[in-house]
Amino acid sequence: MLDCTLSGLLNEIKNDNIVLPAMQRPFVWKEERIYRLVDSLLRGFPIGAVMLWNTSSIQRFRRIQRDIDTKITQVYSFESSESNRSKHLVLDGQQRLTSLYAAFYGTYNQRSLYIDVLSGATEEKDPGNEYYACKFLSSTEVEKMNCGIESKKRLFTKLSDLISINPVYAAIDGQKKAIELSLTNEETKRIIDIYIRSASILGSTKSLQVIPVDEDSSHKTPIEEILEIFVRVNSGGLILLKSDLLMSLLDLKWNDIQPELQSAVKEINGNRPFEFTRDDILKSLLLSEGAETRFDKLVSNRNQVEDLAEKLPQYIPNIIKAWKALGCILIDDCKITSERFFRGGHNSLLPFVHYISNLNNLTNEDKSKIVVGIYFSIMSGIFSGAEARMGSFSKKIISNAKKFPLNELANLIKREYGIRSLDDLLRKHLDLALNIAHGGITLDGNPEDLQRDHIFSKSKLEKENRPYEMINHYANFHFLRGVDNLNKTDKPPHEWFAKPGKDIPPYSENDLATRLLTWEDLQPNKFDQMIINRGKKIRKKAEDLFRMSETDLDLLFG
Repeated sequence: MLDCTLSGLLNEIKNDNIVLPAMQRPFVWKEERIYRLVDSLLRGFPIGAVMLWNTSSIQRFRRIQRDIDTKITQVYSFESSESNRSKHLVLDGQQRLTSLYAAFYGTYNQRSLYIDVLSGATEEKDPGNEYYACKFLSSTEVEKMNCGIESKKRLFTKLSDLISINPVYAAIDGQKKAIELSLTNEETKRIIDIYIRSASILGSTKSLQVIPVDEDSSHKTPIEEILEIFVRVNSGGLILLKSDLLMSLLDLKWNDIQPELQSAVKEINGNRPFEFTRDDILKSLLLSEGAETRFDKLVSNRNQVEDLAEKLPQYIPNIIKAWKALGCILIDDCKITSERFFRGGHNSLLPFVHYISNLNNLTNEDKSKIVVGIYFSIMSGIFSGAEARMGSFSKKIISNAKKFPLNELANLIKREYGIRSLDDLLRKHLDLALNIAHGGITLDGNPEDLQRDHIFSKSKLEKENRPYEMINHYANFHFLRGVDNLNKTDKPPHEWFAKPGKDIPPYSENDLATRLLTWEDLQPNKFDQMIINRGKKIRKKAEDLFRMSETDLDLLFG
């Protein structure tokens, strides 16, 4: 019978009897959330529930982290349980259990959890505040924090030392410490209170509710229902989708799927500004096999999933190579260096990965067409929210293509969205249009905190009854410094660019040139002329990037 005290649960984790099933996602809680969790325990609040599946059947699992290190990419090591040896697999509550173990016995970024034993005062505190001050600290940091205890009135003590005190002697030990520090009566009460609360905390059975599944060995829940329970109970917090259920089903036959895909993600994203995911790679593998990429459709066919688990591993080397090649093309040829340009996720990129994975040699002609195709795909949003359309195009058109089918992609975009020209396309995605205008721009991590805004004031143009499509034309937008945007007013652009704010440098002619602007463009009553002039310049930049004339680009849609 499982000991449901906190002490019992943590000991079961230490002995590897409470473990994580293969379908569990990574640990993601930050330090502050762990502090609130411990504060809740010390205040006697309930901290939620954990759901544990008791099974003696052979299962793939990984151990709960003892020491959390957020600086290291998590790549899991999975094991298989022994037949007829019972284990409790965590269906819900991984974040809480991992946090509790790190707080009481482990570390977080090489630091142990300390609690200020002089905290706990409720005066001038809202119930939503933390009463008990906790912090993950190194021994050196503790010495500095506790320096000058007489004046600062704080004393950080390792929580693991406090929970090891026998609750019977906790009040006496607290009293001794108070005498040693010459504390006031009020401070003595607080330190004794924390000693008692800390020493008693692990014996609680009420703070964390334990929900058992299959504790009664006479009735066993089918694995399909266990997986469905897992997805349903994890519908809040760190959201779990049908992809997690699919991964769990695949793992039953392809035991190393999760660490292999995690390693692939790490390799693909290495030294690049992108955040391609496990699901992106999994969809690429499915396309290589000509399978359905909609996870909700796949999980309903257990036999098909088992068949895929045996076939997908063979495609991993080519898929990794294709994603890495695409990353280079995005940066070097497309001049795209920010995740924020992938509006609607990475679905727009999957047909290109599928195409590259089928090539023996990536030629310059291939690259040129891929660059145009990537912009067409992302800017139009043709595949962003249309999984079935993306899958159909990849399997029916890409799979059989000897050259990248740019005409077919353009025709699909025209048919679905009515886009008939480069000008139409640029209107669909302002950020990418401006990325073209700048010849590639760094958004993430840019020290100027670039933001997008109108050049001629939107409110003034609306008062002039200008049509919406002119007010919000791509030529009337630019990326500006974040500090400037805070001071943005309805000033005419020729005045604002000359003085964007107090003690803020004016925009130079070079600054304007990088935005394809001149001072003449910004003068009063020049809005229409500016749209024409700057629009032509942006389309010329697109011609240079795509290595095609605007006429030829328009003909692709013709």
